[in-house]
Amino acid sequence: MLTRTILAVLSIGLTSLVFGQSTPDSSMFKPDNGGLEPKKYQKALSNISISGYYRFLGAYTTMQNQYPEMGDINNRVFIGDDSNLPELSMTLGISPTRNTSISTDLYVWNPMTGSDQDYVQGLLLGVNLYGTHSTKYGTFGVKTGGIHWHKLSPLTFAANTGYNRFSLFERNPWDPNTRRMYERYETYYENGALTQDVRWGQQAFHGFILDGADLPMDFSFSAMHGKSQLNGGAAPTPNQISGGRIRKGLGDHFVSINGIRNKTFSDSLARELVGFNMLTTEFEFQWDDVVTFYGEVGGGNYFSPNNEGDWGEVIDVRFQFQEELTHFPIELRFFRISQNAINNNGVFFNTSIQEYQPVVPDGTVGGVPLLFPFASAVTTIGQMTNNRQGLILNTDLQFGRHKLTLGYSAAAELQGLSDRITYGHPANNLQLSRFWRWDFPAGVGPYGNISKIYRGVYETMLITDSVTAKGFNSIEVSFKTHAKVFNRKLMFFYLGGFHNVQSSFSALPVYSDEAYLRSYNHQLEFYYELTRNIVLSNYLGYDRIYGGQNTEVNATSGRAKDQEGISYAIGLDIELAKNTGLYIRHRWINYRDYSFELDQYKGMETTVEFKIFF
Repeated sequence: MLTRTILAVLSIGLTSLVFGQSTPDSSMFKPDNGGLEPKKYQKALSNISISGYYRFLGAYTTMQNQYPEMGDINNRVFIGDDSNLPELSMTLGISPTRNTSISTDLYVWNPMTGSDQDYVQGLLLGVNLYGTHSTKYGTFGVKTGGIHWHKLSPLTFAANTGYNRFSLFERNPWDPNTRRMYERYETYYENGALTQDVRWGQQAFHGFILDGADLPMDFSFSAMHGKSQLNGGAAPTPNQISGGRIRKGLGDHFVSINGIRNKTFSDSLARELVGFNMLTTEFEFQWDDVVTFYGEVGGGNYFSPNNEGDWGEVIDVRFQFQEELTHFPIELRFFRISQNAINNNGVFFNTSIQEYQPVVPDGTVGGVPLLFPFASAVTTIGQMTNNRQGLILNTDLQFGRHKLTLGYSAAAELQGLSDRITYGHPANNLQLSRFWRWDFPAGVGPYGNISKIYRGVYETMLITDSVTAKGFNSIEVSFKTHAKVFNRKLMFFYLGGFHNVQSSFSALPVYSDEAYLRSYNHQLEFYYELTRNIVLSNYLGYDRIYGGQNTEVNATSGRAKDQEGISYAIGLDIELAKNTGLYIRHRWINYRDYSFELDQYKGMETTVEFKIFF
């Protein structure tokens, strides 16, 4: 009885804290059994949950050679995540009824700026309200307030999920602690992917969402109105996004209609309307789990004071054949995204439209409605861009304990619009991004051609001949195997990427100086289970990038880009206790462009991550 009394008092106190009650309602103390022993008190709330994580991240960098703009300080200590992710995140959930829940995310982090008020705290995702109600006509759900993670369809409102060809060595901020440290690598070997959080494949959304499922005739729907990550700011003019989906189930198949409209006024008088539309139909048909035909087809446009808003086609279709039919699984995919279509809430980049940016007075706070172009981007297989069409071929092979996945892509631009190519540096990508902390600058580096993005960078290369519709070829290889050494588990992963860009479409890669760009990268990873609680990890990365004919050359050397990056790293994953992990990484980095003498760096980086989930 004492325990129940204490729990009742704690429940009343939390209710007072959450709902702002200075004193509890006396009816809460009224026993519901007429005063007979043992006394039972009415519950103030049916369910309360608290969860979250604490994450410490520290980095020590010592450079033997670095970019001139980094100054004369070669040794640096940095505490915290440079993407402003918090040290402590706590989610509080309350369920007043069985079908209603309220949640909020609180965060605390210390940017260590030296200020007297250095700690930053507040709401992470805001205060979210969820509600569901089931009737004989269907189940209806409402989400409002705060930030929700939502998806309509890939081309309207979703995030790219790729083909599960990525490195595991560098942990992401959202990576969980697993039940056993080695389990993380076994899961990737078995499934080709890792357990992702709720954000995987979805976009952040703030506003009102209404969902309906289990409707008559196997219909379902979703409607949304509010703001995405591209809306916001303090401007009083409308700045919003609306969208929806109606889906019809057909047994093992489905068909849906999806739409989204983003609009904002770029001036205080609400005369300059900027935004985009996207309308598609999505479908999937399966035959005996052997053949799957999936697609999304539609159109989109972009409108602004200096753009007429012409519509263009968006097409993404694929056939998947299982091994029962073709002896090994095959996916054949075709995509075509018009240069007039734009949607920075979808799964493709904008590379064609110079988006409208109004003249904003100094000191004015406002949202940026869209992202800037990426020029002619070299992307991983599966990452689409507008103003491009192409074919993609994927397959998975297994030989005993050895697993091999292969991907090939041949694509071309629909129109020649840019005299620039952008590309990444896989071997040292994350470490290079840490040269610039806290913000995302463009035009940095010794030659002003590097731009920082989230957990990475891309470099821009200038083409010197006439602008044409460029061709792109990519080959990606992922190999996974495992063994035992001294009766301990060993996992081996290899990831290779081979990309080239030339002046026109080519069905086969162009590995000669006639290509504008040739990029080759290799990444090897080893994971050895020393004990149940400790894993030894190793990484070796190497990339080679060449500029070809008709590309920019260095004024001193007279040669095009000739870049080499090498990276070796070793680390430990240590389980300290349940839900508590310690992750140590030490990396040697070495990079040089043999044609551009200032573009080189060499050094070491050590990171320590301590993470607790509760």
